[in-house]
Amino acid sequence: MRKFIFATVALASLAAPLAAQAYPGEIRDDRRAVREEGRDLRDAYRSGDRSDIREERGEYRNARRELNEDLRDRRNDGYRNDGRYDRRYNYDGRRSEWRADRRYDAGRYYYPRGYNYRAWSVGGYVPRPYWGERYWVGRPVAYGLPYAARGLRWIRVGPDAVLIRQYNGSVVRVVRGIFY
Repeated sequence: MRKFIFATVALASLAAPLAAQAYPGEIRDDRRAVREEGRDLRDAYRSGDRSDIREERGEYRNARRELNEDLRDRRNDGYRNDGRYDRRYNYDGRRSEWRADRRYDAGRYYYPRGYNYRAWSVGGYVPRPYWGERYWVGRPVAYGLPYAARGLRWIRVGPDAVLIRQYNGSVVRVVRGIFY
């Protein structure tokens, strides 16, 4: 029964971010709509009718707004700006540092040789020994973490999940206390 409940929770946590993402053709369609509305606006300027210009300007603005929303959704790791990510973690007042409401058992953790726990913060640099596959968070969505964009990687540092840039180890986001 316990395995069934865990599997259901894991599946639900996977389905929410995937359902929130824009389908791949949506951004392409929005860009096409922006181009069409831009053409219509230029035609309205050529005709010189003020009411047409005003109407076309509003339609062009709405098309740009839709495109920007879809681009922002994709940039925000698949989470829309409706507060879902904010409800998963409590923002603790510092830039991009979150405290987990729920904790996960990810197994025993071994620090790299010569290192102990340190609370990393945004803008710092995680040493190279933490960059290895041994410290990667394999499926961040299973732990309620957002997807990592290209060039970024979630790593586990003791009880914390840290999002770093893969090429230099700079810290982008920290979720404190997510693992036990």
